[in-house]
Amino acid sequence: MADACHHRTGSVLIKLEADLPELPNQPPALTAQHALFLDFDGTLVALADHPDRIIVPALLRQTLAVLEQRLNGALAIVTGRSLESLDHFLAPLKMRAAGIHGAELRHDPLQPPADVATLGDLAARLQARFAGDAQVWIEDKRAAVAVHYRQAPERQDELFAMVNEVVNAGDQSLEIISGKCVFEARHHGVGKDAAVRALMSSPPFRGRIPVFVGDDRTDEDGIREVQAQGGFGIKVGTGASQAQWRLATPVSVLVWLRGQLIVSGLIA
Repeated sequence: MADACHHRTGSVLIKLEADLPELPNQPPALTAQHALFLDFDGTLVALADHPDRIIVPALLRQTLAVLEQRLNGALAIVTGRSLESLDHFLAPLKMRAAGIHGAELRHDPLQPPADVATLGDLAARLQARFAGDAQVWIEDKRAAVAVHYRQAPERQDELFAMVNEVVNAGDQSLEIISGKCVFEARHHGVGKDAAVRALMSSPPFRGRIPVFVGDDRTDEDGIREVQAQGGFGIKVGTGASQAQWRLATPVSVLVWLRGQLIVSGLIA
């Protein structure tokens, strides 16, 4: 059902260019005609035992900032996190982005995203259902509610049944998606494919060749969308994927992104 729940504490920080290994069979180089869409957790940063405990290397922030300039702004983070959470971890960077799987859209980093439709009392009902369960953590994203169980991957079937029961007891028509040790309830029609389409409809993305990099099932929507638009997808990690290319880990992604800058001559 859900992707395998592997996490790392992120205790090893990439600080120097010399720390980055060479990659065999890298995906194609980006050009000025590409638009780049990047998932965050599991793609740009290693998963941790709690979403608030991830570590964002300074080199990653630097790389994203310079690469965004090289692409004339056609770079967006497409994440299950809220934009508020994303901004916290990337500070002082504030980028074009889609948060909560596309429920939040930010076309312009200088403008706030539009208001989102909330899920009513679903978070409270899930909190009540799992009260006292130390292996489960409920995250209220307003436009979605996530049930994390990274401490108990062996319970995924049991927990899915419990989440499904609570979600379907409500008045709203919602869908439940699965990721790496997380179930998430959201409105129908929200997804990373729709987020890519929305961003590609306006500058600086319009008319470019889209590329999507992601690691779990929610990212497959984005990967399929960019490939349908003539671009290519990159799967991070193991597991089935429709992506045309694959990178092993977030460190591999950083190596590839740094390689784009080296090829372009923006850094030595």
